Amino acid sequence: MTKRIRKNQLQKELQQKRQQRLHVLLISGLIIFAIGAVTGLAHYLTDESTLPVKVIKVGGELQYLDHQQLRALLSTRLNKNLLSLDIDEIHQQIQALPWVDDVTIQRKWPNTLLLTVREQQPIARWQSGGLVNIRGEWFEGEANESLQLPVLSGPEGTSDMLSSEYLYMKDQLYGMNLNTAQLSMSHRRSWKLELSNGLSLLLGRSQTHERLQQFMKIYQPTVAEQLQKIESVDMRYTNGFVIRWKLNSESTDTKGVQQDV
Repeated sequence: MTKRIRKNQLQKELQQKRQQRLHVLLISGLIIFAIGAVTGLAHYLTDESTLPVKVIKVGGELQYLDHQQLRALLSTRLNKNLLSLDIDEIHQQIQALPWVDDVTIQRKWPNTLLLTVREQQPIARWQSGGLVNIRGEWFEGEANESLQLPVLSGPEGTSDMLSSEYLYMKDQLYGMNLNTAQLSMSHRRSWKLELSNGLSLLLGRSQTHERLQQFMKIYQPTVAEQLQKIESVDMRYTNGFVIRWKLNSESTDTKGVQQDV
């Protein structure tokens, strides 16, 4: 009786071991199958003949960007696999184009690449070449003469300072119908403002905002009526200013006292 019970237990243990081995083989087979299926699917999805890019759409308000240059760059992506495209690489290449401030790129299933380009917003030309954007950053770009922009001039690396001063002066002079043609800062940090009406304004190295305000006070009563005869107004004096007349003018240099205006 005891031998029979022992025999039955051994048979059950053997059966359990067979079932465990069967489960292990089944699970291993499923894993191998899944790996193969995923590998095959990945190979299929990244194959050049699968999901080729057929459409590239470019959006944004584009006025100055070289469309031919952009088209040439994007044409190399046509018929490439949509999923295997290196979006970061495309972003860097487009970002490097003149007039491109930023670009967003999206994949759209099953065959479209969507790009939204934001152009630079120029506020001025840089005297030695290139343009300055609204953030005071220099960027490589050319603008035709129809785009009337002032010229900024200064030591290397000062485009942000010059643009900030230009925007301040533009805002201050707006109500007087005066426009900036050129704003320059010398290597000694001395400021000179040239207006579109031909008048030059010397502001010196310090207190430029205060001196601009002083000029605005004397402009109408002292300068405006004789504008065609005046070459420059020098505001670099503590208690006044000096008007320099043009060479063909019969007038001589005129000194003005700040308190008298």
